[in-house]
Amino acid sequence: MAAPRTLRLTSRDDIIVAVPYLVGFHPTDSLVCIALDDRRIRFVARLDLPEPSTLDDFAEPAAHTAVLVARYAPVAILVGYGPADRVAPATAALRTALQTIDVDVPEVLRVDDNHYWCLCGAPDCADGVAYDPSASSVPAEAVYLGIAPLSDRAALQQLITPVSGPEQTRMRAATETALRRLAGLLADGRDPAAPAGQPSSPPETVVHDGVTAVDQAYECAVRGNVLSDDDVAWLTAVLMVPEVRDHAWTTGDGSDEQRRLWIEVTRRAMPETSAAPACLLACTAYLSGDGALANIAIERALHADPDYRLAHLLGLALQTGVPPHVWQAAITGTTTD
Repeated sequence: MAAPRTLRLTSRDDIIVAVPYLVGFHPTDSLVCIALDDRRIRFVARLDLPEPSTLDDFAEPAAHTAVLVARYAPVAILVGYGPADRVAPATAALRTALQTIDVDVPEVLRVDDNHYWCLCGAPDCADGVAYDPSASSVPAEAVYLGIAPLSDRAALQQLITPVSGPEQTRMRAATETALRRLAGLLADGRDPAAPAGQPSSPPETVVHDGVTAVDQAYECAVRGNVLSDDDVAWLTAVLMVPEVRDHAWTTGDGSDEQRRLWIEVTRRAMPETSAAPACLLACTAYLSGDGALANIAIERALHADPDYRLAHLLGLALQTGVPPHVWQAAITGTTTD
């Protein structure tokens, strides 16, 4: 699992400047909830800011978020991004939901156009305070730690937008070849005594070859190399074998190298083979604490296969706030303290 990264936040300016680094992109029309325990950030949630006409519908996600926060910490800071007529009622609803279950909310901020306002009665910033991100040490610390937020959520989605044009044509041809190769190996290794029409375990040679492809891909990522079209096509094909997919899943560590690998493979995968790599990207992002990328990768996996069980399982873990280290322990069979 990736080593934790630490940012020091000492002021309201630091908190506001840090939010894009905490959620992975610069939020707009958003409500961000930062859960604190003993002055350490334990959990960060981002909600879409409701329109005034749909505020009643916001009660359910606010209550759900409050329950998640309460599992991690006794204190929360709220930061809303947008106009006052949308931020004020949304933060009030979430603050009430948190306080109802004994989570203290000492700070509620609204951010808009490089200014912030306090919505909890603090007189020193009730009228708006200009802030300068470059005056904070947070960006420099984040760069040192290798953390860089994207411009918005759309930019995050763009990371795994499927390839197009000549690259897509090449990947389509390579994938068709890889799938024919896999089908041949599965047919050659099928137990002739197995009942017709019933699923059987894949041949050991297929699982071995698939595990080897995964391990070689991980080694390639560590070296900083990019897989060829044929290698990506074969990897996405063998990941359709559950035993191979599970090997990749349980040996994932949340590292930057594996994150880059699964972004690249998901981007280049054809629709019929993209569910597994997208889900592996979600697992990798989750282990590194990048919930935003994990959610987008799950969306990609479910778009490819709405019934993909691992995507549903991981989505449930994210929705219920299962900590990444607990997820890691569950999939590897290890114990946590």
